[in-house]
Amino acid sequence: MMSFLLSLDWMVVVSKLLALCTLLILSKHSLTAMLFGKPSLCVQEQIDHSLFVLVSLGALFHLLGRFVGDAILVADLGVVGKRQLYYFYFSLHELLLIVLVIKWHNIKRCDFAGITKCICYLSGVVLCLQLLRYVDRVIIEANYLESVYRYGLVSLNLIKASVFLYYPFHLAFRYLPNRKYA
Repeated sequence: MMSFLLSLDWMVVVSKLLALCTLLILSKHSLTAMLFGKPSLCVQEQIDHSLFVLVSLGALFHLLGRFVGDAILVADLGVVGKRQLYYFYFSLHELLLIVLVIKWHNIKRCDFAGITKCICYLSGVVLCLQLLRYVDRVIIEANYLESVYRYGLVSLNLIKASVFLYYPFHLAFRYLPNRKYA
């Protein structure tokens, strides 16, 4: 099971990197324009900028989460301390991701793409799942939600990875010569 979870984690990383590379290659704007510029009223530019915000913050937070999660697991805090810090941190981690995506969209004056909304909603569900797990493991000191947490988190990560991969494939299909799939 652990090898499956590790391969799933790498699949999420690869899907985010593939989405980011596809956006940077097939977008009208350069990296600096995507970072600091504001999109015009063109729908495609709005979608590109929205997805760039989502994918870049998602990749950054994923990397940060890996390092902090590993640091928490090897810290000398005791089992109860690790549980408290781990579940609390990852709840806060998801909340900060959602808030920063919304703030960056507001700064850029960019509309939310459908994929961005979907990922934000899924991150909200992950946040609720992390908070429920925190209550289950730390406050109640039980393990009632172990299977819900384990399989729910895996399912949500699979859905997130497939949503992240949707846009690059859709964008690539637009450039097919016969445009049958666009």
